[in-house]
Amino acid sequence: MQKGWLRIIALFIVCLGIIYFLNIQVVHCQNSKSLLLQSKHDFTITTSSTIHSTTETASCVFCHTPHNAKPNVPLWNHTASNDATNSGYTSTTMKATVTAATANDSSKLCLACHDGTVALGDTVNNGVIPFTQGNNYSLPPNSASNLHKGTGFGDDHPFAFVPVTGTEIQNPLPGDAVKLDHSGKIQCVSCHNPHVESIDATTKKFLVKSNLRSAMCLTCHTKTGWQTSSHYQPTSSNNDSRYTTAQGAHTGYTGVSNNGCESCHQTHSPTIGQRLLKFNEENTCYKCHNGAVAETTKNIQAEFQNKTYRHPVSTTPSVHDASESPTSVSFRLPETSAGTPRHAECADCHNSHTANSQTASPPAANGYLNGVSGITSTGSAIASSQYEYQLCFKCHADSANKPQSNDTGNIGIGYGRNPKRQVNQGNPDRFNTRLEFSSTVAWHPVTKSRGLTTGTNGFVPSLRTSIIGSNGQPIPGRTLSSTSLIYCSDCHNNSSGRNLGTGTDPVGAHGSNNAHILERAYSYNTPPTNPGGSIGRVTYSVSAYALCNKCHDVNNSIVQDRSFSEHRKHVVEQGVSCAVCHSSHGINGGNGVNNKFLVNFDLSIVAPTNSGVLKYESTAFRNGRCYLVCHGETHNPFDY
Repeated sequence: MQKGWLRIIALFIVCLGIIYFLNIQVVHCQNSKSLLLQSKHDFTITTSSTIHSTTETASCVFCHTPHNAKPNVPLWNHTASNDATNSGYTSTTMKATVTAATANDSSKLCLACHDGTVALGDTVNNGVIPFTQGNNYSLPPNSASNLHKGTGFGDDHPFAFVPVTGTEIQNPLPGDAVKLDHSGKIQCVSCHNPHVESIDATTKKFLVKSNLRSAMCLTCHTKTGWQTSSHYQPTSSNNDSRYTTAQGAHTGYTGVSNNGCESCHQTHSPTIGQRLLKFNEENTCYKCHNGAVAETTKNIQAEFQNKTYRHPVSTTPSVHDASESPTSVSFRLPETSAGTPRHAECADCHNSHTANSQTASPPAANGYLNGVSGITSTGSAIASSQYEYQLCFKCHADSANKPQSNDTGNIGIGYGRNPKRQVNQGNPDRFNTRLEFSSTVAWHPVTKSRGLTTGTNGFVPSLRTSIIGSNGQPIPGRTLSSTSLIYCSDCHNNSSGRNLGTGTDPVGAHGSNNAHILERAYSYNTPPTNPGGSIGRVTYSVSAYALCNKCHDVNNSIVQDRSFSEHRKHVVEQGVSCAVCHSSHGINGGNGVNNKFLVNFDLSIVAPTNSGVLKYESTAFRNGRCYLVCHGETHNPFDY
């Protein structure tokens, strides 16, 4: 008797559980339906949506049916996609394999409408439901909701694939609204809830959670350095009106920080499919770095468009590939070699995910160069440049693809005249700055210090105690000594930037009004018709050699003959440029007798003597002799 009562009680509890479960399901369905109504997925005749049917009042029938469903889960009623190709996203940096969605992928159901091949009202059990746009209306190619557009899904975030986790890719954490399917695949419904349009009330894109500050993206994408980067948290206030413009227009969010990844990327139908860039590479950057969004001190577009001499970022838009090695054909081999053309894209010098505003001392790379590949002083590839010069060496070192290599020495290939140097002339490594700075004879201290004595009686008496700005005042934190080092950008930089100590324009070697993208003036002589003849004089002034004067006291030391007894005669009286005798970077070859003090004659100006001798000899400290013909005078030799 007692056991009978226990069975009855147990059955009663089970029944209560079933009733409770069914009530939950009913409430869930009612809630889902109520949230679906008046959304873009509500095609009923009573909806406020622009696209809707002319007769149907049942909201679920466009996708679901209680009987004869195909497939039976999730009781599907819409005619399947007609797309036969279904070509998907590809990327050189993607580790996972993406294939066409199959009937086993839930994404295939979404594509029944979103690939534009089937009418929105074409159902299995209810026939073709007429729409106000036409009885067989399907999403047109120009619709933002048509993901196929006749060209496949190469310009959409990949779907129906198993992600390969790693340093920068992770699966959604347990409990996250973003979920993989039972096969571990990312599907459309991993990111979108087709029944609820406004979980993210700003974007209203049926997202499963808010994508404020790219919370959706960061669920799986854990970009190294992102959360300490300037693009994640710009230095200016997000309340600044400049941060409410162009770039975030497709999301509804305002502000670079609020848009996060989608300031530059677009999940569906961007301009550049690979890596989902909203525009081609430099134009993606320009949307902020044009003075309208980022500070005017970061208006990079103006530098590339208005400066006389500039890196050619517009020549090869979007050629940079994030998977390329700094030793790839783009940087190392001639244009005729297989592979991408030589290029100088924004992303060759800046990593938008890791760049920040941290400052450093030479030769360490500043934060805006953080996370960019390079070449070491020994010629090896490095994934993240530790020093600024390593970045520059990608193009300006071992690359055989340098345009100035074809220069005769009398003209420049768009960057100003290149002196035709005596040492290394015609050598395949001409213009190899890595080898020039690695010299054991003479070099400017970019990769290593000089260790020379300074001061009035020192080996380099002209060296200042500090780098000076264009106003003649010392630049804070930039002291000079026998052990100090300098940046490539101390010489190659904006001719109107903050680097001058007085300007407000951007820093960096984007462009300059001085030849060779030099920060300050460095004057060259016009070569004579024949080397050794009369040259086009440079009228002396400190401003004519402002670049040298930045570190060397031109007026009070150099032209006062404190390091060489004939400096004043040559530079001031005869108008001979520093570049006639001295090579700027270093001596790639040569020896300590003939090429001390960076002496490396310009063969387009200097000629050998009648006996065929062309050389400088160092005979003692601050003493030497020259064998040459220059500015119409024969030195055979001249002793100093």
